[in-house]
Amino acid sequence: MIRFRKGGGPLAGAVAAVLACAVLPAPAAGTPAALPDARTAGDAGGEDAGRERRVSVRDVTVPAADGTGLAATVYGPSGRGPHPLLVVPGPWIRLPLDHVTLVRRYRALARAGYVVVAYDPRGFRRSGGRVDLAGPADVADASRVLDWALAHTSADATRVGALGTSYGGTVALNAAAHDHRVRAVVALSAWAELAGGFRINGTRAAGVVRFQELFGRVDGRYGPEVEAAFDEAVTEDPEEPGAWVRERSPASHVAGLNRHRTAVFMVGEWEDPIVPAGQTGAFVDRLAGPSHLRMYRGGHADSHTAGTGLVDRPEAWEASVAWLDQYVRDREQDGRDPQGGRGQRRWPAVALQPRTGGPLEEYAGWAALQEADRAVPLDGGRGSGRLVAGLPSAAESGPFPVAGPLDAVGVASVTSWPLLRPPTAAAYAGPPARWTVALRGHSLIRGVLVPDGPEGTVVVHLYDIAPTGEARLLTHAPYSFTGRRPGGEHRFAVRLPATAWDVPAGHRLGVVFDTVDHRYLSENRVGRALEVVPGSVRLTAPLRDAREP
Repeated sequence: MIRFRKGGGPLAGAVAAVLACAVLPAPAAGTPAALPDARTAGDAGGEDAGRERRVSVRDVTVPAADGTGLAATVYGPSGRGPHPLLVVPGPWIRLPLDHVTLVRRYRALARAGYVVVAYDPRGFRRSGGRVDLAGPADVADASRVLDWALAHTSADATRVGALGTSYGGTVALNAAAHDHRVRAVVALSAWAELAGGFRINGTRAAGVVRFQELFGRVDGRYGPEVEAAFDEAVTEDPEEPGAWVRERSPASHVAGLNRHRTAVFMVGEWEDPIVPAGQTGAFVDRLAGPSHLRMYRGGHADSHTAGTGLVDRPEAWEASVAWLDQYVRDREQDGRDPQGGRGQRRWPAVALQPRTGGPLEEYAGWAALQEADRAVPLDGGRGSGRLVAGLPSAAESGPFPVAGPLDAVGVASVTSWPLLRPPTAAAYAGPPARWTVALRGHSLIRGVLVPDGPEGTVVVHLYDIAPTGEARLLTHAPYSFTGRRPGGEHRFAVRLPATAWDVPAGHRLGVVFDTVDHRYLSENRVGRALEVVPGSVRLTAPLRDAREP
């Protein structure tokens, strides 16, 4: 039985694998060996560029080291080769529209000259075995698929990349950290810390955990460890993740990626409940090899899946292909790192799409965002700040799981500032902005709580307040505590997930506390009092002057 204790088992929620992630293609048995494909706009060139390629598509079974059969589909380009290779572990769940879209994308990659081997990770769909959650068995399986491709296709052993979405992206990262042959990785909406979206500041994100569990059962088969992990994620007290969880977190394998100088491309979304904004930024900042992170509007995988983006070849996907072209297909054969070389594209460490619209902004690194940190003075609030636990307020995290897709089309969660009052909410506002300011990065909320019991939970929200009183949610996070002296002062600090938002002139930033949210399990006993001490709340936010020159 796995327990969430120090040195112990998994943080099941970590099955954060995939809200509505991209789909692993699964052509029907008997697919013709050679299919003529018309070129599509944006297809890359490659060997034999200038003439239409024929793409062979076949289903195979790759035996894992322990005998488990891994079901794979091979997309092979025409020509003698050798051809660059892409190993593609599949996602947690596949949706029909994404399935169709990715089949086209993989065929386009094959026409561009890649051998693409897309496979179902163990425990999912056509593959045998039980789900491993990007652990050692999944890592070994990826290397086994690579071995098989080198032995049975026209793949070039010196030009190997890995590509994956969500769960598959995490498998790709962990595999590259252990296999030096993987020269580059594209990880779309992959987690860096397995526990990050499911245990937040001591709070259990039970709604997200259960959602992932049910989605995973559609296509996957859980063993006893994963079953126990899901149950314990919403029943056990939050504690530090143990070795089992850390082994499944790419952040634990940075040394391997740095040793191999793996070129890592990552994509994330501001409203992803599974991979909180900022987790991948901190991860990318630790990489020594070429790296690039893009952040877009939306929730989990909304920036690149057909089901939510409604675009067959969105910008995030096009950039992913460009990265693979530079670091896999066109890699210098003498081993020289092509980053910044002649004719090579230069990639900023971080590129952000603001949630309020506009072009991508470039930054030297994730840590550079916090260089704009500054204190924002807040008023004394309205009333005593005394909350009654369990009473819902007008502040909300946004309806899960549709809040992300809504954000992708520019619809943020909205409330009315005048409604946010004790005993359901404690609200504090800053001064009106004299001109437009750009909020980019993590905000920090500090203050003092006085609980009348030993444990409790508050949910902290950051809003953009218009002069009309309309308040748009920028970011939020829960905070839970236990073992406190009833009636005693308890100092706290909550670092909110990052966001990118332009606050217009005349608008104010507002901080709101309440005690209940549908995404989280509360430590509060209903009816118990919890006071936010007036005058104690402090806001530090990364704000830049966004006035027109």
